[in-house]
Amino acid sequence: MNTHQQIAPMTISALIMERMKTLTGLTSDYALAKRFGKSTSAIHNWRKRGTIPIDECIQLSVQYNVSLDWLVLGRETTADSPPNESSTYSEPVDAEVRYQQQDYAGVPLYDIEAAAGSGRLFDDEHVISHLSFRRDWITQEGLHLKDLVVIRVRGDSMEGTLKNGDTVLVNKALTRPDGVFLIRVGDELRIKRLQRLSDGSLRLSSDNTHYAPEIIHPDALGNVHIIGHCHWHSGRVA
Repeated sequence: MNTHQQIAPMTISALIMERMKTLTGLTSDYALAKRFGKSTSAIHNWRKRGTIPIDECIQLSVQYNVSLDWLVLGRETTADSPPNESSTYSEPVDAEVRYQQQDYAGVPLYDIEAAAGSGRLFDDEHVISHLSFRRDWITQEGLHLKDLVVIRVRGDSMEGTLKNGDTVLVNKALTRPDGVFLIRVGDELRIKRLQRLSDGSLRLSSDNTHYAPEIIHPDALGNVHIIGHCHWHSGRVA
């Protein structure tokens, strides 16, 4: 009887995840999930279902200046040697510069909690990653890359439209209500449905009916900054 236990080969997605860990210096699926703002179960599903996380691969390829051939297929190239224990990496390059000659544009994802406060909202140090969007889609939507930022929803006040953890693309060029907007009230950042009233007041509504609407009267509007319109969102299927 053969006493040797056969070990099943790793799937392509599992190999990709191992190369991601090598590249980023992470050692666990949990750390990888946190790096991409995903749930641990979502990362496990990559491995279980053989899903190739192409968007995340593009982000890492751009950020660390490595070949997608190596990251996805494990192929060595002369231009980008695969990482190993002795490899050293230069500082991650500006994602937008790296995307210039590709079909995808990198839109900065901001740490919305770190960005809250009295300082500048979209400082570079608040960028935690870049998400890729097709350039032709951006054009078709009438958007301009320079006006776009990405944030993640915190809280349940917009439940019904936006869930906690959803990713939202914000267009800073559009700041005139009505619609759903990212706003700053004092030092607090919120996503609310805005409506300009006939007396000049601003109505701030939550799509979750457990939250009462708020009326900002004209003499208090100086404390409100409309940052941009929430143009698109994606999130986990409940």
